[in-house]
Amino acid sequence: MAENFDLDPLFDNSPKARMKRFALRVINTRYLLIALLIHVIGFAIFGGKIIFDAIQAKGVFESESEVLVAAPPGPPPPPPTSSATAEKSFDVKVSAAAQSPTKIVNRIATEKLNPNFSVPAPDIPMVVDSALEVKTNEGARERIAGAEIARMQNVRKFHEGGVEGASGKRGATGKGRATVAKFTCYVAQYAGGDWNSNFGLVADNRWYSNCIYNLMLQIERWSQGRVKAHLKPEALKLADREWIEKIKPPFVFITGHKSFKFTQAEKDNLREYLMLGGALWVDNSLPGRRSRFDVSLRRELTGRDAAGRSVPGADAVLPDREFETIPNDHPVYKSSSAYFDFRNGPPAGMNFYREPVECVKIGGEVAVFYTLNAYSDMWETGLTPKDEVDSAGEWSPSNRTWYYRDGPHWWYMYRTGQGQKWFRNLSREGIIPCYQFGINIVIHLLTRFQDKFMTLPRGNA
Repeated sequence: MAENFDLDPLFDNSPKARMKRFALRVINTRYLLIALLIHVIGFAIFGGKIIFDAIQAKGVFESESEVLVAAPPGPPPPPPTSSATAEKSFDVKVSAAAQSPTKIVNRIATEKLNPNFSVPAPDIPMVVDSALEVKTNEGARERIAGAEIARMQNVRKFHEGGVEGASGKRGATGKGRATVAKFTCYVAQYAGGDWNSNFGLVADNRWYSNCIYNLMLQIERWSQGRVKAHLKPEALKLADREWIEKIKPPFVFITGHKSFKFTQAEKDNLREYLMLGGALWVDNSLPGRRSRFDVSLRRELTGRDAAGRSVPGADAVLPDREFETIPNDHPVYKSSSAYFDFRNGPPAGMNFYREPVECVKIGGEVAVFYTLNAYSDMWETGLTPKDEVDSAGEWSPSNRTWYYRDGPHWWYMYRTGQGQKWFRNLSREGIIPCYQFGINIVIHLLTRFQDKFMTLPRGNA
């Protein structure tokens, strides 16, 4: 038997024999090898994913929608005890109970920017999954601030491009009743509907019986020429992109009282204009919510209905935003920041409609200003320098007819006696507050960025 000891290690207790026995057991244990292989593969897959997620969280995300802008930091942390300089960081905590990744709870301000327009997508952290805690270093914080400064400088350059203040300065100067601004006011022509509702007629290179012309004339009177608008007799065609590049109006006025639908070119141009810093002032000439015009406007601008619900299949100008009510403490209601005091809310428009003013915001500022009370119907009736109803007529040589400054609504109500049941509050007492609120709106649209602009370095703006 001795000669077979080297072939049968069970009878050999030497270290070499024990090692050989162990090797044979491992080789014969197939299930152990299979289990070991499965563990190795699982570690490679899930371990790699965790490392990849950690790298993503520490790096920079890119997106086309939500951009997180961190709130100002709190008190600085105590200095590190180590001699090496520790990397400063702050935590962005996302509630694990949040149902949507956009619900951020640690003093995070959000702003939606589209990188296809004036500002490229900034190289800063974006919205992440609610279960993830993101650490952003000081370099990212600086990029956040730099991106916001660059964006506001571009907004200032565009916004001030069509306005002249005191001493020829770019942009409106002063505030409230001290505002100085010269600009050109444009009315928008869009596809479908009746874009020229309450715009009267164009003849002899001017508007006749035009609501916005009467408003701008009254603003010039009340401001003693400090706020002066030139009204172009040609409507601004929203489908023609040239007005964005060359004209750069501070705001565009649009009205109507029929159903309508923007063309794709009109949507694209409006979106770009609003993202650049322009503003759209919309007045519903068919007063009230859920009117034909109201339904069309909400669908075309935000893809939602009057209740805030998404409209299936809607291709909107600003699909990621919603209309919101402007509170009564907004600057547009204050005489200190505008002209006249409306601390109790907007005045009644045609037929006593007094719906709250709504808006759509971009970057925290009003981009779309929406009045639902048919103020344009009231402005169709002109006023004299003494704030009386102006019933004088103007002769149009080209059309060889008279146009009366009190407008067709007034004419239908008082000259024919047939309008009492349609225009119940069309009177001097009802018209003047509508004009007063109109000048408040115009001044706010011209000066809404002033506070932000004052803190900006001039840079390349």
